Amino acid sequence: MRLAAILVSVTALSLHAQEKKEPPKDVPKAFFPTPLIVAPGTKAKVTIRGQKLDSVTEAKLSAEKIPCKLLGKGRKSAPPNNFPPDKFGDSEVDVELDVPKDFPPGVVEVTLVGPGGPGSPLKLTIDQRGTAEKEPNNGFDQAQELTVPATLDGTIHRVHDVDVFKFAGKAGEKVRIDVRAARLGSPADLAMTLYDADRRVVDSCDDSEGQPDPVLSVTLPRDGVYFLSVTESHDLGGGQYGYRLVVTK
Repeated sequence: MRLAAILVSVTALSLHAQEKKEPPKDVPKAFFPTPLIVAPGTKAKVTIRGQKLDSVTEAKLSAEKIPCKLLGKGRKSAPPNNFPPDKFGDSEVDVELDVPKDFPPGVVEVTLVGPGGPGSPLKLTIDQRGTAEKEPNNGFDQAQELTVPATLDGTIHRVHDVDVFKFAGKAGEKVRIDVRAARLGSPADLAMTLYDADRRVVDSCDDSEGQPDPVLSVTLPRDGVYFLSVTESHDLGGGQYGYRLVVTK
């Protein structure tokens, strides 16, 4: 009985100690990188946004062949008005990557370390850059022309921004339009609409296959020009709201 009492007392003390134990402080939480994609053969500055990044002391990369270092100290940086802080964070830090020319396309992971230890890894895409988006392209009359197949890297630069593109198609052609944002780590929640030459809606998409990036597979109804608009579903925008548009037959 006495031994049982001692065991109960020890267990109670252990549980009390666990209850008083506080979670680690100053563990960084990375949300997203800007830019979303870094090309092989470049020395790139990547700005990472998140929480508690002003106390980051080290940056580690999963790929040993890519040198990675902090560029100065992290800094407090409040999100713009009406932007969700749980997605945009309260701070940011700059990291430099020196990617070799022969590094294969793929995904690497950046781990930021703070006084409380390492945070969760952040995925960063290594790939060749696509065609650059050209502003202004805010309407049908200013639509940026694409030649299919096309890969374009764009940004929803400001609130209520609309990016419009156009391409030539033929009746019966099957076209796949893939807008990649959340899959690359972007905070953007995008939607797209496809129009024919008479500016009538052919098809549209907001979410696809359980994720917020829109994807369309369309059989074109007639010969002529087609217009594609890309918007942010919550009318948000800014330099961090990047995406990649891929159009293939």
